[in-house]
Amino acid sequence: MPFCPNCEYEYKAGVSTCPDCEEPLVDKLPEEEEESETEYDDWVHMARLNSDQYARMLLEALHAKDIPAVIRSGTGHFGQTGQMGTSSFRPVGGGYSLFVPQEFLQQADTEAELLLGEEWHAARLIDFE
Repeated sequence: MPFCPNCEYEYKAGVSTCPDCEEPLVDKLPEEEEESETEYDDWVHMARLNSDQYARMLLEALHAKDIPAVIRSGTGHFGQTGQMGTSSFRPVGGGYSLFVPQEFLQQADTEAELLLGEEWHAARLIDFE
């Protein structure tokens, strides 16, 4: 059975062109490469931030410097505990956890300190001094 290499739709024998994509059909689709979730295996929990704004700002700054980083939020969709309305619960040490691969820790720390100053010193979990 022929396949469209673009939309990957399978056609009956005798069809030679995809009517949607207008691509010539092929006998076999190329095998898909397995994508890993990340290229790094050594992510380190580097800091806990109390502010969504600081977390987003820091993540944007790190990505601008080509430093891989992710933020995991401990806050819920509707307030801190996932409930509708205002929440009195506040996760210990902050609701936004920064993770960076081991090899980028020092570089990320330098950038974060330049951006957040004392707020960074209070949030970080690793002592570099």
